[in-house]
Amino acid sequence: MKFNYILQTAKVVGTPTDGFWSQVHTFFPEDKIKKEKRGDLLAILVISQAGEGVAAVAAGREILGRIHEEYYGNLDGSACDRLKLAIEKVSQENDNLEIVAGVVFGNVLYLATLGGGKVLLKRFGQTGVLISGGEGLKSTSGFLEDNDLLVFGSAKFFSAVGDGVLRAALENNLVDEAVEILAPIILGRGEMSKAAAIIVSVKKQEEEEIRPMEESVPEPKQEEKPLDIPPVKKPFRLKLPFKNFRKPIYVKNGAETKKKRLYFLASLVLLSLFSLSLFLGIKKRNLDRKETQARNLLKQAEEKLNQSKEIAASNPSQGKVLGEEVIRLADEAALISKKNSQEASVIKEQTQNLLSSLATESLVNEPTVFMDLNLIIDGAFGNAFTLIDKDLVILDSGKKKIYLLNFEKKSNKIIDSSIEKGSLVTILAEKVLVMGSEGIWEVLLSDQKSSVKIKTDSDWQEVVGLSSFGSNVYLLDKGANLIWRYSGTESGFGKKANWLVDKPDLGSAVSMAIDGSIWVLEKDKILKFTFGKQESFSLTKMPASPRGEPENFGEPIKIWTSADNENLYVLDKGIGKIWVIAKNGEYRGSFAGEWIKSSSDIVTVEGSKKIFVLSGTKIYEIGIK
Repeated sequence: MKFNYILQTAKVVGTPTDGFWSQVHTFFPEDKIKKEKRGDLLAILVISQAGEGVAAVAAGREILGRIHEEYYGNLDGSACDRLKLAIEKVSQENDNLEIVAGVVFGNVLYLATLGGGKVLLKRFGQTGVLISGGEGLKSTSGFLEDNDLLVFGSAKFFSAVGDGVLRAALENNLVDEAVEILAPIILGRGEMSKAAAIIVSVKKQEEEEIRPMEESVPEPKQEEKPLDIPPVKKPFRLKLPFKNFRKPIYVKNGAETKKKRLYFLASLVLLSLFSLSLFLGIKKRNLDRKETQARNLLKQAEEKLNQSKEIAASNPSQGKVLGEEVIRLADEAALISKKNSQEASVIKEQTQNLLSSLATESLVNEPTVFMDLNLIIDGAFGNAFTLIDKDLVILDSGKKKIYLLNFEKKSNKIIDSSIEKGSLVTILAEKVLVMGSEGIWEVLLSDQKSSVKIKTDSDWQEVVGLSSFGSNVYLLDKGANLIWRYSGTESGFGKKANWLVDKPDLGSAVSMAIDGSIWVLEKDKILKFTFGKQESFSLTKMPASPRGEPENFGEPIKIWTSADNENLYVLDKGIGKIWVIAKNGEYRGSFAGEWIKSSSDIVTVEGSKKIFVLSGTKIYEIGIK
């Protein structure tokens, strides 16, 4: 009697991000020769440094196509050797690959890995690792059995899911149910672009034999050639705690035999009832144990939620840590016992609402490149930038140019100028104002003409900020401890005047921004001035440092806000952060990343939920809530 091994598969794949891409590939040949020579192919591919967007997808599909081509394109030799050769060739052609591949060939399974993935086998209720990747190419093989359950997964998948959740997902040997449990952990969550898995169920099916009718003339049998199946390296065998016993059965005729048969049937019924009650009892005990475990987890979650609420007002960062622990406990309780899933959902929703209200720090290790300025003009470099309507206005001092970059369409415009040593830039109506060595230049966007409107003044000592509001231009002069104001006129600008009524110490000022009030950024604080007078302003609810003290700025270089923005944004290159501060002084959150230390300017458009960061030849984009 011949048997076929039927595979049922389901997959889980993380959402691609710039630089990382993962995918699964399953192929069940319809071509009879390919089926007999090569069997069914299952593969997982993870690419690092894959490029961005469509380029990453195209690269991934090309590599999967190469694996398929190398494996099925040549039917000579054994399936095992061909699988290893295919992966080896593809790895030589491409760097930074992680591959987990398998071939089902009748009742034989061949496996090969490159990188950190692995394959698990669940058989007769026991689960074990068939192959675990590492450095170089690894392979193994063995026999399949009916009702086997296989899990092909990347290294990121297994680390994200965890052993406990995986056991719960595979408990009933149903691939669809397993995916329903595992998918929410992977899909739609950050840093899961390298997570991918295939769940495979193996079913043994009897192959139907077609017999000729009696009146048909049988055709002469042809000698069949055996398939080219290499010897299996080692069978997949899991030791079982029982043995099969065979005893002879003696059959007698007559009443005695009939009586014994009735006794046997009665015993069989009683044994069945006993087994059923034993099974139900064990099942109930398991359910009770799981429910008790889930209730304990929910109790811990409630306690930590209350702790999070109490501590959040004084220490948002610690409140966030406790809140994330509450969500983990609630998810674990919901997986263990469906009876408690509703209560777990309520606790989770309350916690998520709390976390959304807390100030948090987001780690941005790999920011999105919004624009490479070299795509506008070769050798372009941004010294400073600002915003006019939906255009980023970028000053390139070296090339004496100004670039207008529409942040919605990504269209650009180049304006030539004669500005020497341009350093600061702002906008006034439809004009761009630039601080240069000769003074303040005015560049008209309508006809792209430029001229000096405010000549360098001998009273200027060390101007570190240039901004505008209404029709006026303001200069932050830290050397003179003044903010100069030049009132706009029909022909240009009037004479300078000191805007400040008070006499503050501006000796450590580095930048300013205007939204009606003037905000002056210093090395360790922010000053607020309205109508020339200093107002009381201090930073509150700042996150705790490792020593437990409120954290402060490192080396802040730029402050940004506008009348349309609710918050202040501070670019701190000293510690690699962008601080988000409410206009009442409360810390709202921050974005952190080593790349921020090499940045020079910042623009925020809260209406479009975007932060743009200038760093030499590139403009990066960060999304905000």
